[in-house]
Amino acid sequence: MLTVAAFRPIDHDEGQYVGAVAMMRLGLPYRDFAYLQTPLQPLLFAPLAWIADGWLFPTLRAVNALLTMAATACIWLAARRAGASHRAAAIAAAALLSSHMLLFAGSVARNDALPLLLMTAGLAAMLTLLQDDRARWTALLAGLLLGAAASAKISYGLPAAAVGLFALLHWRALGAEKVGLIALGGVLGGLPTVWLALLAPEAAWFGIIDYSLKAPFEWRTWNGQAFMLDWPLSLVRLARYLAQGCGLIALVAIALVASRRRTMAEQLLDMVIIAGLIAAWLPRPIYVQYLGPLLPALFLRFALLTDAPFWHRPAGRALIALGVIAGLVQTMMETGPNILAGHSPVHIVLRDAQALDRIMASAAVSGAVVTLSPERAVDMAVPIDRRFVTGSFLFRTRHILTRDQARAFHATHFLSLAADLEAVPPAAILTGSEEQPSAAFPRGLDAVLIDWARSHGYRSVPLPSGTHQLFVTPPSLAKRRDAQL
Repeated sequence: MLTVAAFRPIDHDEGQYVGAVAMMRLGLPYRDFAYLQTPLQPLLFAPLAWIADGWLFPTLRAVNALLTMAATACIWLAARRAGASHRAAAIAAAALLSSHMLLFAGSVARNDALPLLLMTAGLAAMLTLLQDDRARWTALLAGLLLGAAASAKISYGLPAAAVGLFALLHWRALGAEKVGLIALGGVLGGLPTVWLALLAPEAAWFGIIDYSLKAPFEWRTWNGQAFMLDWPLSLVRLARYLAQGCGLIALVAIALVASRRRTMAEQLLDMVIIAGLIAAWLPRPIYVQYLGPLLPALFLRFALLTDAPFWHRPAGRALIALGVIAGLVQTMMETGPNILAGHSPVHIVLRDAQALDRIMASAAVSGAVVTLSPERAVDMAVPIDRRFVTGSFLFRTRHILTRDQARAFHATHFLSLAADLEAVPPAAILTGSEEQPSAAFPRGLDAVLIDWARSHGYRSVPLPSGTHQLFVTPPSLAKRRDAQL
């Protein structure tokens, strides 16, 4: 996993999560900078902003790799707690580890690995609770882990709610005390989100709810890709991502036995699977990382089926092997050539960051760096301009955020870029990651920054990667900025 993390190409989404952790040096999500998810990840990872100063991007990738390995261990443990054999538990762990969703989550610096681990550990605690009447405080732990998963990523709130509903429906069997402890744990797990939402309610509501409901629709419609939001293509994409691993095989196998009599553990997992399917289905367009709320319960339920005779026969073993191979293919295609060539995108980013520091030092300028790719700037000695911590995601919006809201949320978008940069000119502007053309921006998003930099006399300096360039502030503008600050 660490090797894959070192050699996987940079993902478009990584910057906003890496930038948020780096920005914890200066303040809190929502109140002091924009964040487009529930806030547990930057809160928990905040110490890394100091511990791994200068190495934050590769460190966050490595941490996510380790978290996904821990999730794999948890699913084995959870399967055993549910009553699966050693063989079946190993199949569940292998199914999760080889799925494209987990390989992706564990090799990029996004926010998928942490909630996946919390969700899997929470299910392990719940299954322990069902098997052991004495495990009273395990109920509190289960609720805490599941609530924390939702505080790390909002889509995990649906499976967490399904567990809560299961506990209410079976309160006689569980006991009122355990149900109450599950609820208390869920509340404690949700406290980070509640606390920060109270500090900056409008910014939190926008980042957690409004953005995800509005921005993808605006962007796809604006680019003539509204078809990607329709349910037929979404269904195809969901099936495709499930087929990149054992997910589709497991879902069909579970559907075939849906009418059979079920144990309490199986009822719990079935409820979480339904909630996970809804959580994966709701976002538009659907991407592989949205399977995170679904896969732990899906593979745990699958483990309870694989002790049946069919899965010991050659046909059953071949199906599982086919799913494992299907899950590995895309990761092998994306990272294999880089591994063979010794070409690590992470190393290239670090080399550029070191060059950026030398350029800034030789130019004798200080201040913040503006960029739409924060992952390339977090390991510089100078900070990122907090108005750009979400990378391209707020910058490319048009109507979902007014100018006054953007300023109140410490953000900017392309319509207000000129006025915002005139008000507080940056020390430098880093471009190169957002050059791909679209219907909305035929010259790419970076062109907006490049045009402003050139029109204000910024000096262009190429970086060692050959794909990115830094625009350094002219002395006259630097003096005006220093006077304003």
